[in-house]
Amino acid sequence: MSVLRAAFGPSQSLSDPQSFLLRAMSGGRSIGGVNVSEYTALNVSAVYAAVGIIADTIGQLPLHLYRRTDKGRVAVKRNEHPVAAMLQDQANPYMTPFTLRQTSQSHALLWGNGYMEIQKDGRGRTVGLWPLIPENTWPSWNDRAQLVYRTNIDKQPAELDHRNVAHVRALGHDGYVGHSQISLHRQSIGLAMAAERYGAKFYENEAMSGGFLYHPGKLDAKASENLRKSFSKQGGLDNAHRIKILEEGMKFERTTIPPDDAQFLGTREFQLAEIARIYRVPLILMQSHEGGTTWGTGIEQILIGFVVWTLQAWVVQWEQELNRKLFTKEELAQGYFVRFALNALLRGDMTSRANFYKAMREISTLSANEIRELEDLNTNPELGGYTRPANWVPVNAPAGSVSGGTPTGVNPA
Repeated sequence: MSVLRAAFGPSQSLSDPQSFLLRAMSGGRSIGGVNVSEYTALNVSAVYAAVGIIADTIGQLPLHLYRRTDKGRVAVKRNEHPVAAMLQDQANPYMTPFTLRQTSQSHALLWGNGYMEIQKDGRGRTVGLWPLIPENTWPSWNDRAQLVYRTNIDKQPAELDHRNVAHVRALGHDGYVGHSQISLHRQSIGLAMAAERYGAKFYENEAMSGGFLYHPGKLDAKASENLRKSFSKQGGLDNAHRIKILEEGMKFERTTIPPDDAQFLGTREFQLAEIARIYRVPLILMQSHEGGTTWGTGIEQILIGFVVWTLQAWVVQWEQELNRKLFTKEELAQGYFVRFALNALLRGDMTSRANFYKAMREISTLSANEIRELEDLNTNPELGGYTRPANWVPVNAPAGSVSGGTPTGVNPA
């Protein structure tokens, strides 16, 4: 229980609205007066956009199985290993690899922890991955001082060996469980929810702030209640622009601060930037054009910064977790490993790629076939191997030497 509590922070009395148990059950109440949980936070468009773009990108990135050999790494085909089929065809009988990674990554972005049970066959080889519900799963220590994961499967408590659970976590303080981003930033997200609710109420009241009804005389309790109900029924956009009648010399006087004075729109824009900062997502990727970015001025530089400073950390964690848990000791000894293909996100525009490939081929770093592979094209055996410009000579060749033969005074060996 102590590990689970760490995800929500220190606990208090049950009478405290911020107590650990209430926060675990309903998310807890923010100072702005709204309940914020991992579920309700998705109602904020900025949270939905930030979580969605990271989870969708992790889900769609190609994830390949390779094997290290004396000649370098070799891609393993679907029919050659069950992990390759699992990564490229179906994570389990009911989910595609995209759905599994998208779901688990969203869990890690909301609850701070994404858990997946690793299904193995009788030979100990991985054949499937199943997402676990994050609020019902947590790492713990059993009576034998072994790390296990406790969860509920089909409404029944279950204990899973840590080697059979892939765990992707956000920033944490103990290395076993990540902090819930929603719990840590409840006030910021709560302010965004409160501002949205305030705007909805503002339009519900025909874009009018609250105020008082002044009556020159005195009304009894029943008349006052009837007047209040009658006036409140006149609100809402359906009744906008209709004539309101104030009887017996009554008048309405607005007393609350108008939205423009309360910086309503500015607050909403600031909270959008706050949520983008929490998840390290550029504003332009959240369909906002407010302000600028320190990652560069062009969209290409912004995307590269997003890949390097946001996605890379998650990608490395996914790779390390899967590589140490998907394979048996024998398979690890044989050189099996998985790796995401980030090249598609870092390739840039056509002109930049062409210049890069040209430079790499001229210094014999890439061959024509390797360039074709990077561009998702089939290799061609007629293209040969590495090449170099015909007018290049060794740096120690004497002046006047030409390429194509052995320079004067240079040992052919």
